[in-house]
Amino acid sequence: MSDAATEPERDATDLAAGTLITFSKRFQIVGPLGEGGMGKVFKAFDPLMNRYVALKVMKADVPETEQRRFRLEARLGGSFTHNNLVRVLDVGTTREHGLFWFAMEFLEGRDISDAVTGGRTVPMHVLCEIFRQVLDALRYVHLRGVVHRDIKPANIFVCRDAFDPELRTVKLLDFGVARDLGDARPEDPTLVLGDPRYMAPEQTRPAQPIDARADLYALGMTFYEAVTGRHPFEDAFDEHPRELFRCHRERRPAPPSTYLPAETSAELAEAIDGFFDAACGKLPDERFADARVMRRAMGELMRFDNRRAS
Repeated sequence: MSDAATEPERDATDLAAGTLITFSKRFQIVGPLGEGGMGKVFKAFDPLMNRYVALKVMKADVPETEQRRFRLEARLGGSFTHNNLVRVLDVGTTREHGLFWFAMEFLEGRDISDAVTGGRTVPMHVLCEIFRQVLDALRYVHLRGVVHRDIKPANIFVCRDAFDPELRTVKLLDFGVARDLGDARPEDPTLVLGDPRYMAPEQTRPAQPIDARADLYALGMTFYEAVTGRHPFEDAFDEHPRELFRCHRERRPAPPSTYLPAETSAELAEAIDGFFDAACGKLPDERFADARVMRRAMGELMRFDNRRAS
């Protein structure tokens, strides 16, 4: 009898450090959820884990700079462990065409864009709850050297809980144009990234350095829209984006209190105006120092509103 025949069978799970393993991942596409410049998002079912996911697939022939941003979004999402940020669960490439993909947790609910447009407003206590959770998410990413660069109503998602309809968990979405301040590689100096309706003045200028306070400005613009039902520069929406850039740099919006309901107390109206001014200074140094300070100020607004309701 040979020595080979007497050797014990090797345990397949006896994996040495450095061993590479591969696995086959399959998703069943349910239907489309959305599409952006770099990729398409689908609702898909993961039969192995028995759960639905949001599957984001990079389009073919995407330029290298956008490929890097797509992969950065996946890497950031995979590193996040905060309740107000979407988790990336898996990444890979499609077998058929080699397209990069990543799977995120599937969310039930809706973003706040419909609730803050067309003259509608969000009740102050609900608004404060939503924005405080967004600020928790921003504090988390800012401490890690990441600037979102695309804060807007469509990227603020309020999840619906199947068991507790009163429970609101807010998720900050879409890090597709985020900037990792720890990445020393230069960006294309000709590009302006973000939504012109919400950009901080410094973000409207190509190659202008930005920091976390650009996100606070964009959230301040979103706050104005949510509390008044109108955007401060909506008269420029049909113009070339350059006109919106000019508005952010030069125009002083009417105070939010101009458009508040008549029953709003003078004390609350003054607090809302002060909050907006501190969020949307034209210069970064004129704004809240960080998300923690802005969140504390949001708590003060909630107290004013509670005092009015009592």
